[in-house]
Amino acid sequence: MVNVAIDGYTGSGKSTLVKLLAKKLDGNFRVLDTGAIFRSFAYAFDKAGYKELTPENIEKFLRNVSLHIEFIGDDQHVFVNGEDVTPFLRTEKISVLSSKISVFPEVRAKYLVIAQSFAKDNDCIMEGRDIGTVVMPNADVKIFLTANENVRANRRFEELKDKNADITFEEVLKDLQERDYRDTHKGDASLRYTEDSIVVDNTEMTLEQTADFCLNLINKLIGRKKVINITIDGYVCSGKSTIAKALAKRLHFSVFDTGAIYRAIACAFDYMHFDEDKIDEKYICKFAKQINVKASFIDDVQHVFVNGIDYTSKIRTERISALSAKISPFECIREKVLKLQRDFARENNIVMEGRDIGSFVLPNADFKFFTTADEMVRAKRRFDQQRAMGNDVSFEEVLKELHQRDYNDTHRDHGELKMVEDSILVDTTNQSLEQSVEFCLSKIKEKMPDIKVY
Repeated sequence: MVNVAIDGYTGSGKSTLVKLLAKKLDGNFRVLDTGAIFRSFAYAFDKAGYKELTPENIEKFLRNVSLHIEFIGDDQHVFVNGEDVTPFLRTEKISVLSSKISVFPEVRAKYLVIAQSFAKDNDCIMEGRDIGTVVMPNADVKIFLTANENVRANRRFEELKDKNADITFEEVLKDLQERDYRDTHKGDASLRYTEDSIVVDNTEMTLEQTADFCLNLINKLIGRKKVINITIDGYVCSGKSTIAKALAKRLHFSVFDTGAIYRAIACAFDYMHFDEDKIDEKYICKFAKQINVKASFIDDVQHVFVNGIDYTSKIRTERISALSAKISPFECIREKVLKLQRDFARENNIVMEGRDIGSFVLPNADFKFFTTADEMVRAKRRFDQQRAMGNDVSFEEVLKELHQRDYNDTHRDHGELKMVEDSILVDTTNQSLEQSVEFCLSKIKEKMPDIKVY
């Protein structure tokens, strides 16, 4: 599917823009109005009679609310507990409340499930505040819309004055400034553009001019061949790495080895004579600013280059593995790897495996698999691996290590292991590798019957 993300400030015209673009683009592009989802939550919360936005009230509210999207013709309708609330969403009261309610993680979690599932199943354009950063971080096109503050306030004033004859420009401007502040101070969900966003300032453009300008950008960027992304997350020794390689071979896809990227960065850390004993956030970020990381496939083998040096042959040592584990938690390193992962996914048919690939790295991947297996079975596999390598370990030691690894993987501050709602569970406890791969292929064929399998 082709996904277009449009983020921007209030009054920049993004809501109207996406509707124009959907009509102008070839194909059956759908517009998912993400703001309407939050507005619907806000409307339902207000209608339920809650007086305060507290975590306790939000928790009670969400337990009793069901929201789904339907398209009637080309128009999106939002149903809350079976009621079409679409006609009641465009008041100033609901607009302000939706901005406040969207801060709550539980509300955002429900919204993300709806939005990401939609992106996976449709050629779509989405507009909002964090579409290109959180909802569709590997969208084919990301546009960030902005305009002069006074111009945006005047647009809002013209929209609202017919509904509220007493409203003043000064009131609208003040509200817009407050909304801008809230939208840009919401942590990971803040309004911001990314390195691969295209910033479009439409201060001196009409809506039609903005649409034509963006249309040219989109047509140019989606002219490339659309690719398929498959993610495999799962517990240690559940078979995800082996399944990923076998699945990629059957589909003639590439396997993106994220661990190899971190290890190559660790090699560069050594090569550039940085001191392991000085590792802290400031020191690692100083190192990160000095490196340029790239990955490419040569004869179907992934090679990783840091500052032009190919470290692929040097990454499989215990020393580098240990150093990689020390470096990888730092956000400045994770950001570099994350950008590389997403850039590669936009350009290639890939299978990517790890711990948070489907939940965070590529949340709108075409297929998401999550591998698991009985704990004792996984421990036995790990034990056999260790003994085959000549390591004198007991089964009890391996099982204890597995317990600790599982705990660490599911309790990380960033990138924790979790199965998201649209993942397909692959339990390998009583399945061979071949059976697990065939299961995954069958799920892929259900959605893409014409896909070529070798």
